[in-house]
Amino acid sequence: MMKKLSVSVRKLVEFVMMGGSIDNRFAGANVMQEGTKTHQRLQGSRGGNYQKEVFLSIEIPVGEYELQIEGRCDGIYRDTEQVTIEEIKTTARDLNALTEQDFPTYWAQLKVYAYIYCLQHELTTITVHMVYAKRTSTEERTFQKTYDMMELTSFMQEVTVGYMEFHKSLLSLKEARRDSIKNLTFPYASYRTGQRDLAKAVYKTIKEEKRLFAMAATGIGKTIATVFPSVMSLQEGKQERIMYLTAKTITRQVAEEAFRLLTEKGLAIKVVTITAKEKTCFQEETLCQKEFCPFANGHYDRLKNGLSDILQHENLMNRGTIESYAKKHMLCPFEFALDLAMYADVVICDYNYFFDPKVKLQRWGDFHKETILLIDEAHNLVDRSREMLSATLTKSLFLQASREVKEVDRELYVKLKGVNDTLLKWKKEMIALNEFVFEEKPGEVIEVLQQAVEACEKWLMNNPSGMAHQEVLTAYFEGQDFLRIAKEFDARYKTIVTVFKSEVLVKLACLDSSAAIRRMTGRTVSTIFFSATLHPLGYFQTVLGGEEKDYHLSIPTPFKQEQTEVFARKISTKYKDRESSIAPIIHAIQETFHSKQGNFLIFFPSYEYLSQVFEMYKDYTTKDTIETAVQSPVMTEEERERFLLKFSSDRKGTFIAFAVLGGIFSEGIDLKGDRLNGVGIVGVGLPKITHERNVMKDYFQKQGQNGFDFAYVYPGMNKVQQAGGRLIRSEEDTGFILLLDDRYFQQKYRNLLPPEWQHFHQV
Repeated sequence: MMKKLSVSVRKLVEFVMMGGSIDNRFAGANVMQEGTKTHQRLQGSRGGNYQKEVFLSIEIPVGEYELQIEGRCDGIYRDTEQVTIEEIKTTARDLNALTEQDFPTYWAQLKVYAYIYCLQHELTTITVHMVYAKRTSTEERTFQKTYDMMELTSFMQEVTVGYMEFHKSLLSLKEARRDSIKNLTFPYASYRTGQRDLAKAVYKTIKEEKRLFAMAATGIGKTIATVFPSVMSLQEGKQERIMYLTAKTITRQVAEEAFRLLTEKGLAIKVVTITAKEKTCFQEETLCQKEFCPFANGHYDRLKNGLSDILQHENLMNRGTIESYAKKHMLCPFEFALDLAMYADVVICDYNYFFDPKVKLQRWGDFHKETILLIDEAHNLVDRSREMLSATLTKSLFLQASREVKEVDRELYVKLKGVNDTLLKWKKEMIALNEFVFEEKPGEVIEVLQQAVEACEKWLMNNPSGMAHQEVLTAYFEGQDFLRIAKEFDARYKTIVTVFKSEVLVKLACLDSSAAIRRMTGRTVSTIFFSATLHPLGYFQTVLGGEEKDYHLSIPTPFKQEQTEVFARKISTKYKDRESSIAPIIHAIQETFHSKQGNFLIFFPSYEYLSQVFEMYKDYTTKDTIETAVQSPVMTEEERERFLLKFSSDRKGTFIAFAVLGGIFSEGIDLKGDRLNGVGIVGVGLPKITHERNVMKDYFQKQGQNGFDFAYVYPGMNKVQQAGGRLIRSEEDTGFILLLDDRYFQQKYRNLLPPEWQHFHQV
């Protein structure tokens, strides 16, 4: 009996052509875009002998496999004399500049449709139309070819044999994965307290294809407790792959370590970590054009060999491994990682590759229905998702871009300057009315921006390098993002305009991303939201798109109460009292930390506040021989590492580090044992009061929630919990926490602390 394997026409030809030309990927999106309205307009004009959106399917024997190929072509003309198959592609390019040689992937797609139709209807020849249409006008251009069945048969044989040769190796890898899972055991001798409960809940949630909100305290080993049951459930139902989302480099490394442990236990699995393009690019300047980058030039000609090589020899494909093979095969490391993700069992990456409409893995979209989604440190997704689903337009950017092209392209100059002029006119109207928040998206701005973006796209296609390229490219990116988000604009959005001197910033601000998160996670087999600080759980279920049918779990800390001493002191750190709070804070630091030996970390709600206190405090450090370190607003990975290395486990004196709540050192770092002996937290972490936060507060108030809590209190206290969670990381750790704010003595704020902190001692 032959083994069956299904593939869509699009996926088949994408594999054959391996994605096309990398230098056409400026903007992180395909230059040729499918335009639904344009398709509908053209299909509606074709006449009575035209059938649109025709489904075609065929089964072809290839060795011991039966390959089922299916797809939907845009349209078919049928009359008594001939049959013509049509594909429609929309573009902003000059139609007269297009040739038959452009976009071979689309021609391959047409040839597959032509072969299927000829074979099923016993035709010896068939005509095909490749139609390119403008998105902004009724212009169109058609290329016509006629194929005979012999040519199509030869093409299909080459395509299917090539596809199956590569995929047979993939199938053998899948079989090895399945066999290895049968004998897989938990990588530790025993489960920690609470760890088995989390693992069981994850497994049950995946089996029942639901969502789980899991608040699991620090120290139970959340990563392996979510990864292990996810791996065990692979191929037991719809689930075929895992996507592990993280917000920070350190948590990505923890996930990589979990899969490394499982591979040492015998698991045969392909794990790919995606690292940002800017970090992996081999060139001094990231310019993805073949003229500038030898790794981009011919990337897809070399890709198949690179994929076969790394997949046959590696299981854990992190940044270093991918870069090594990319250099070996002269491949763009970032694009190589994205292509590897198509064939991996596990993808570890930032939230944005799933949730951000600007950069999400479009190539993975078809696989979501087979995917288990693990969202680590899920509390971070609240603000991150809002920003991903928002977009900002900058007046000065379009003014500068227009000046750069004024002498180069008059038409583009007029379109770019049109955006600047429209914003300038609107600015004057807003100032006169003193109104800067709007319920609707800015229709007039969007209209001129659409024209400017299309002009930019056309110009960039004709000028892949040269004068003004970067300015136009930047304007194109920003404009395209703004237009994309404008399509999502609904009651959960507001248009917020900021005016500063000659600058105008227009933000389509997503105030509530819950519906989008619910929609996107609903496409997966199952989604697990997990964090140590999903508290209060009801708030996080609301803002992360939870529903009544979802599961939720709360696992208390496995550590003993006596491992942590918690103290609190009444000091007002409200903005109006900042100046007068500095001296009491310094006194509290001296009194609490200077008399103790070890490593200490004190968190502040902002860099500004931290700097104010440290400027006065540093004079006291010499007298008491205190060593200090201060987190700076921008730190390289090397600087972060040096900062953390200062927390020495054999310290003889006193070391105090100053950091920011919600920053890189307030979550995701492990300073076990004597590397950290005490934590100070200044304030209650409330975000800075801003116009946008207040708009958000009003929005949630109208939704029947406590607007101030949703916009300020819950996000702030979550940062406090995260910062304090750095202290106790294992059963052997001990230490103390000092809370400096009079609001901790209010029941509302005290209830938002972890239970083991709530009985603090006043000092």
